[in-house]
Amino acid sequence: MPLFSCRRVCIPLLLCACALAAFFLRERILPAGAEKAAPAVLRVGLEDHYPPMAFTDAQGKHTGFDRDMAEALCRQINARCEFVIEPFDDLLQKMISGGLDVMIAGLAALPERRQYMEFTEPYYRSSTIYIGRPGLPVTKEGLRGKRLGAQTGSMQLDILKKEWSDVATVVEAPFADLFGMLARGEVDVVLADALACYDFLKSRAGKDFGMVGDPLQINDVLSLARIGVRKGDRELTASLNKALMTMRVNGEYNHITRKYFPFNIY
Repeated sequence: MPLFSCRRVCIPLLLCACALAAFFLRERILPAGAEKAAPAVLRVGLEDHYPPMAFTDAQGKHTGFDRDMAEALCRQINARCEFVIEPFDDLLQKMISGGLDVMIAGLAALPERRQYMEFTEPYYRSSTIYIGRPGLPVTKEGLRGKRLGAQTGSMQLDILKKEWSDVATVVEAPFADLFGMLARGEVDVVLADALACYDFLKSRAGKDFGMVGDPLQINDVLSLARIGVRKGDRELTASLNKALMTMRVNGEYNHITRKYFPFNIY
C-alpha cells in the first residue's frame, strides 16, 4: 500500500482509538454528572406558626426569618430544600425518628436533645421572658392560682413545670394558640422566647400586655438558638456552620434580619 494511503487510513483509526480510550477512562474515573453534581436534597423542618420566625402571610405563603435563613443556607451549600411545615413538637418527633435532616426552629441545645441530633453554632441570640398584664408579680404569691402557658415541647414548658407547678396551673398549647389564649384571659402569663413575643407585643391585641418580672438568667442554653442536624452527620453540621459564617461576613445575614427586626439579634 502506498505510504500516503496508509496515512489516510491509519491516522483516523488511531485518533478514533485514542478518543474511545479517553472516553472509557473518563467514565471509570469520573461518574456521570461529576462536572456539576446535582444539589443534595435536604428535608428541612420549619414551624407552621411562630411569627416572625415562621408563619403564613396574607397571601398564603409560608415565610419568616427561619424560612429565609433556610433558603439562604441551602443556596450556600448547594442543596435543595424540601420543607416540612409542622408544629414544633411534631418536628422534634421527626428528628427523633430520622424523618428530617435539618430543623430550623430556634432550638436550645438541651442535653436530652443532643441524644438525637447535632447542633450548629448559634444563629441568633434571645432571652426567655414572661408576658402578662403589667404589674403582675412573678413570685410564688403573685402567681399562686394563676394559669401559666407555654408552647408544647418547648424548654419554657419544662421551666414552668419545674418552677411553678406547685402553686399554679401549667397549660401547654401550640404556639399559634398561646397569645390568643392570653388575650382572652384563658391564661394569665405566657413564658416564651422574647423574639417570638415581638409581633404580639406590637400588635393591637398585645397593647395591654408586656414583659413581667425579669428575663430568665442568660446562659448558653437559654440565650443561644441553634439549628438541629440529623444525628451523626458532622459533615453537614460543619457545612452549615461554614455557610452561617459566610452569610455573616457577606452581609446576607444582616439583610435577612432587617426584614423582621429593627435591632441586632446576634
